Amino acid sequence: MYSIEQRVFLVLEYRRLKESPTATRRSFQARFNVPKGPDAKTIRTLFAKFQRTGSVTDDLVGNVGRQQTAVTPENVATVSGIIQQNPMSSVRRIASEAGLKRSSMQKILRKSLHMFPFKIQTHQAIPVRAVQQRVDFANQMLTMIDSEGFDVGCIWFTDEAHFHLNGIVNKQNWRFWGSENPYWCEAKPLYSPNVTEWAAVCSRGIIGHFFIGETVTSERYVAILEQFVATQQVLEDRPRTEWFMQDGARPHRTEQVFRFLDEYFGNRVIALEYPKFTGAGMDWPPYTTDLTPCDYFLWGTLKDIVYPKHPATLDELESAICVACESISVETVRNVMANFILRLRHLCCANGVHFENIVM
Repeated sequence: MYSIEQRVFLVLEYRRLKESPTATRRSFQARFNVPKGPDAKTIRTLFAKFQRTGSVTDDLVGNVGRQQTAVTPENVATVSGIIQQNPMSSVRRIASEAGLKRSSMQKILRKSLHMFPFKIQTHQAIPVRAVQQRVDFANQMLTMIDSEGFDVGCIWFTDEAHFHLNGIVNKQNWRFWGSENPYWCEAKPLYSPNVTEWAAVCSRGIIGHFFIGETVTSERYVAILEQFVATQQVLEDRPRTEWFMQDGARPHRTEQVFRFLDEYFGNRVIALEYPKFTGAGMDWPPYTTDLTPCDYFLWGTLKDIVYPKHPATLDELESAICVACESISVETVRNVMANFILRLRHLCCANGVHFENIVM
């Protein structure tokens, strides 16, 4: 409303004229040649502000007075109480309940209460029966390791996974910064072309590059096993010492598959229902992806390498997967196998339920 020059003049004149609003207004009208000057309240308020802050401006630049803040002990206590009642509330909801701005809420949460948002993990529920099977398996393996000197590095852990051509999009990381809304929409097919890779991991490294172009059946699975055994036998310097592990997928639990595994691995097989069929080996407990190196290491690592390259065809996708597999060092795989033992112990401590929140 009034320029800085005019405000300075009002303050100086008000002081020179012994704080007379009327005399100050008349002097202001004469100095700036205006028909009407500020009223008495405006002049007194401006002068009081100058005495308090040393400034005649409306903004906070140069304001040496004490600024108001929402981070008060009372507000901190209020926010703390709301969170204790419902720690899953959003910042927006907490701010609404406390009667504060979101920016003030962020300051209280982080700087005063030292709280941070943590993402909640979701897992498949484990049935009670499977929980006990998981504990029994972990105890049996740890007994073999601790008492019998069993080397988990000689186990070939196997699994298959789907790799989609369009990869996985994390929409939380998608932003478009600009002065106007581009109204940009990313088209994504409902059914993305994909390939299924089967791989085996042990301390020697990774045997992979086995792709299944169609639905996995018992016959196709045995064909994959034949290729694996041919490669594995070339690498094995101590015949008949390495073990084979597979999960409980339905195509894995057929007579054809079990006969093949019995022929090549005998009692050195860890597979669901295998002991029931052969009378030897070990059962792999269901709902136990958290113990499979392929699940807790390999697939995530490969997808982190492959998807950023944005392969355009299935052939390019398969080629990228092969290159990614070869980039993983034997030393890395050995560390992964050592982590398997740690996971066995954590599973026992967790009494068979999910434990990955405590694995480093």
